[in-house]
Amino acid sequence: MDDIKDPYIKRMCILPLKPNTIYIASKNSLYKSQDNFKTIKTLFTFKDEEIMHIFSDTYLADTVYIITTRHLYKIKNDNLNRLFSCPEEETIYSIAKLKDKIYLGTNNGLYTAQEDILVWQKIQGLIDTNIYFIKNIDTGLFLATDKGVYFFDKEHNIKRLLIKRASQEEETNITCTVIEVDLFEKERIWLGTTKGLYLSTNNGKDWQRLYIAPIDNLYINCFAQSTLEKDMLYVGTNKGLFKININTHQASQIFEGLYTNQINWIQFNNEGGIYLATDKGLFSEQYFTEFQQTPLEELLKEEPSIQEIQEAALRYNEVSPDKITKWRRMLKIRAFAPTISWSYDKTITYDSGRDRYFIGPRDWGLSFSWNMADLIWNSYEDDVDTRSRLNTQLRLDILDEVNRLYFERLRLRQQLLSPSLSKEERFQKELRLKELTAILDGYTGGYFSKKLNKR
Repeated sequence: MDDIKDPYIKRMCILPLKPNTIYIASKNSLYKSQDNFKTIKTLFTFKDEEIMHIFSDTYLADTVYIITTRHLYKIKNDNLNRLFSCPEEETIYSIAKLKDKIYLGTNNGLYTAQEDILVWQKIQGLIDTNIYFIKNIDTGLFLATDKGVYFFDKEHNIKRLLIKRASQEEETNITCTVIEVDLFEKERIWLGTTKGLYLSTNNGKDWQRLYIAPIDNLYINCFAQSTLEKDMLYVGTNKGLFKININTHQASQIFEGLYTNQINWIQFNNEGGIYLATDKGLFSEQYFTEFQQTPLEELLKEEPSIQEIQEAALRYNEVSPDKITKWRRMLKIRAFAPTISWSYDKTITYDSGRDRYFIGPRDWGLSFSWNMADLIWNSYEDDVDTRSRLNTQLRLDILDEVNRLYFERLRLRQQLLSPSLSKEERFQKELRLKELTAILDGYTGGYFSKKLNKR
């Protein structure tokens, strides 16, 4: 986003009653867009404190809570009011609201206050506990902490929920980072930690460690689900964005269009659009409404295959593996080819009878020589090895770029099928589509467009 000065985005928040209004938080600045990112303005910049979380009130329009390392603020109609300041030795990590009460998780326990009174008190029993994330449900709060998971009910009873761990060593090193209730099955609770994923299917009473490649042992930052995809859980980690099939426990990484692995926050809107807060900016994509309209097989019928384009690019740029094979084959034959020398004798003969000088035909010479050592080792093989390495690296670079361009073009074609695109968005995507086609033509000497025209 051009209007956001700090590329490190920690959080973003869509107002439930105003879906076009979006708040974006960098490390110390808060931004707002009221037209789905067409324009973005800076609301506030916080000095000497870092934004930790932003949180929208489900029942109040245009009301947002924002916590920094030291303070809790309430934003309404772009006005900022401070509601809480923690002691200097403490840091605020998380926030939640249950009915008319606000809860703050810190590195020294849990604070709570009724919003209309704002008399803050610290909950006994959680002092000296780092509370990194709070998830509210109707009956209380789930707390993800450095000591495990707790449940805090409305009567202020605290219950520690045991986590099943594989070893004592894991138990001493693990830290709970985020906890979420499943969007479709309320008794299913997802727990993210510094060393992977845990699941409870009975409202937190029992837990199991999920060993799912490739997210096993990764640092999990956030979860998200979409109402349009019941069986999928999206997981943001320090090593990328992953999509987990809840039924099969199979995971796959989503990297299309992303050039960073640090996923700080994930959020879906009601239409299936996905937003990612990362260390390289805010990424957005109309993930479901556009990517599920046309099967991939239908798109591929109208395109030359990736194998055809790869072969055409290698052929046009003369980096095919066959080139090296041909060189090595010719070197083997070279040892049998002689070195030919053509010469003549420069001795001048004088013919006294005719009084003239002449060079006779027997003065010319033709010689052949063979270097038998070439049958064992040819010095030119060093040159071929060097050229082979350079050729291989160039070939891999070309294939990598061709693959990226080809599949980005497919994604753009799918996006252009969406009826929800504005004229400006459609123009930009069509322009990019033509640009990608031109670049692929450059790599293949026009082969790509020729194949498209035939189809």
